[in-house]
Amino acid sequence: MEKERLCLRCMRKIGDNNACPYCKNENSEVQQAPYLPLKTVVGGKYLVGKRVSTNGDGSTYYGFDLEKKQAVMIRECFPEGEVTRGDDNYCLVNVGRAAAFIDAKAKFTKLWNTLKNITGCSAVVPVLDVFEDLGTAYAISEYLGEGETLRDYLLKNEQGYILWEEARVLLMPVLSALGVLHENGIIHGAISPNSLIVDKDGKVKITDYSIDDVRTKGGKLPLELADGYASIEQYAEDGGLGPWTDVYGFATVLYRVLVGSTPMNAVSRATNDKLMIPGKFAEIIPAYVINALVNALQILPEDRTENVEFLRDDLSASPNAAVSAAEAYSSLAAERRTEKEEEIPDEQIDDYEEDEEYPQQSKGIKKSTLITFIVSVVVCLAILLAVVFVIKGNNEKVEEPSTTKEAQSGEATEAPQDDFINVTLPDFRGMDIEEIKANETYKKVLIISTVYEDSDKEKGTVIAQDLPEGTVVSSINKRSITLKVSDGLLVPDLIGEDATKALKTLTDKGFKYVETEVSGTASSVEQSNKVFGIVYYPAETENWEDLPDDRRISATQRIVIYCYGEYTPPTTEEPTTEEPTTEPVTEEETLAADGDVGSEDVIIE
Repeated sequence: MEKERLCLRCMRKIGDNNACPYCKNENSEVQQAPYLPLKTVVGGKYLVGKRVSTNGDGSTYYGFDLEKKQAVMIRECFPEGEVTRGDDNYCLVNVGRAAAFIDAKAKFTKLWNTLKNITGCSAVVPVLDVFEDLGTAYAISEYLGEGETLRDYLLKNEQGYILWEEARVLLMPVLSALGVLHENGIIHGAISPNSLIVDKDGKVKITDYSIDDVRTKGGKLPLELADGYASIEQYAEDGGLGPWTDVYGFATVLYRVLVGSTPMNAVSRATNDKLMIPGKFAEIIPAYVINALVNALQILPEDRTENVEFLRDDLSASPNAAVSAAEAYSSLAAERRTEKEEEIPDEQIDDYEEDEEYPQQSKGIKKSTLITFIVSVVVCLAILLAVVFVIKGNNEKVEEPSTTKEAQSGEATEAPQDDFINVTLPDFRGMDIEEIKANETYKKVLIISTVYEDSDKEKGTVIAQDLPEGTVVSSINKRSITLKVSDGLLVPDLIGEDATKALKTLTDKGFKYVETEVSGTASSVEQSNKVFGIVYYPAETENWEDLPDDRRISATQRIVIYCYGEYTPPTTEEPTTEEPTTEPVTEEETLAADGDVGSEDVIIE
C-alpha cells in the first residue's frame, strides 16, 4: 500500500511537505470550534478539509471522497444559535431551539435534494450526495477549489471591467441556470461576484446556496446579504422574494462587470437613487443592454423585470426590439399601479381636448350645465328629506313617551325594527369558538361565555352548551349562553426524563401521535436515553414549533421527543492470546502497528 499525505485544501498528494507546493496551504493549522475538526469523516467516507465559508445556516468545507479518491465540497447544516458541537463532533440542539433546528434542517435537506435532481445545467454545480450524520444534515457537491470568484477574475483585469461580448458569453449561462432554479422552486437570493465561481475552464458556476431564512430580514436566522447586490425586498420583514429578486441580483452583477463599480445599496437607492451608467460606458455598451439594465434594476419589484425569461429577451434583443420591450414593461408597471390611481372624469377629459372649434366647446358647456342642474336637484331633495325626518322624530317623542325603568336609565331594550331577527340555535359542538364569537348574527342574539376544559377534542372546539339546539333567540332580548371549549391537553415537563417513559406518559394522557428521535450521543451513563427537547407540528403551519407557553396542544397534533443516544464507554484493547508469528515483519507494518503515523497523515490505498 502507498502511504501519502493530502493537502487539506486542494486535496493533492504532498508527501512529507507540511506546506502544499500547489496551493501554499499549511496543513499544521487547526480548525477551531465550532467548525468540524480537520480529518473528521462524515457519511462514512467523506474526509473534512479546510473550511471555505460560513453563514447563518452552516459551513462549507473542502473535502475528499475516500472511496472514489476525488476532491469534493462538503456543506454542513449548522444553524447559528440553534446547535452546539458536542462530543465526537455531534450537533447538540440548544435548549428551546429544537423546533427551529428541525425546521432549518428540513429546509436544508429539501434545498440540496432539489439541487441534486437538477442535471445538465452548466452553471449549476452537480450535487453528489445528501445525507444525515452527527445529528445534522450534509450535502456533497463537485470540487470547486481550482476556480476563482468572479470578483477576483475581474480584478485581474487592469481596467476592472470587461466588454459586453465577453460578459455575454460568461454570464448568459448563469441566467439560464437561474431560470432552471426558479422552475424548481429555488430562489438563490445572493447572486453576486463572490457567489459566482469561474472554474479552470472559464465557465461560471453558481455557489453559496442557503435556505431562505438567511436571505431575507424576516427569516429566523442571521441575515446575510451582499451589499449592493441584494434587492430592496430582502431588507423587509415580510420578504416577498421571487424570480424578480434574482433578476435584480443578476443585473447588479452585470452592472459591475460592464461598469467596473459596485452598485449603490438598494436601501440607499430607495431614498436617493443615483445609480447611473457613466457616459464613457454608455458609449460602448449596446443600447438594448442598457435598456435591459434599466428595467431589471428598478427598486420596486412591481416595476422591475418580472423574470429571467423577460431579462434574457431584453439582453438578446436588437435595439428596435428593446424599445418594444421597454414599452411592454412600462405597460405592465402601469397595470400594476392601476388600482392605486383614479380615473379622470369625463368633464376633465373634455377640458383637455385639443379641438378648439366652437361646436365642441358648446357641447362641453351644455354637458357641464346639465351636470350642475342635476347636482342641485339632488342636494335640495336631501335637505327636504332631512327636515321631514327631524319633524317626524320630534312628534314621535312627544306622542310616545317612555315610562319603563330601562328607558329612563338610557339603556336600549330592543333593537331597531329593521335589525330585528330570530335565530334558531344550532348544535355548536365541534365548531371553533373563535368563529362563533366572530359571527355577526350570533353577536346580535347571544351573550357568549366560555369555560375551558381538558379534552381530547381539537383545542378551541366547543364540546358542550347550556342552551340546547333548537332554542329560538331574538335580537329584541339577547340570551346568555355558556359554551364549554376544549383546552386540549397539557404536555408535562419531561426534560431529563427517560425517553421511553416520556413516550408512555404522553400516550397515556391521550396524545395520539408521539414519536422519539435520537440526536447526539450521551456523555455519561446518566444522560443515556434522556429527553432534552419536545416539539410539535401545528396543523395550521408547515414547520415544527416549540410548545406554546401554556404547554397545551390538541391531542391529534404530532409530537417528537428528542433524546440522547446510549452512552458508549471508551474501548480498551483486550490482551491477545494468539501465538506470536514467526513470519518476518516489514518496517512499514511495524510502524503501522506502533501507531507511528503522524496526526496530519491520511492513508490512501
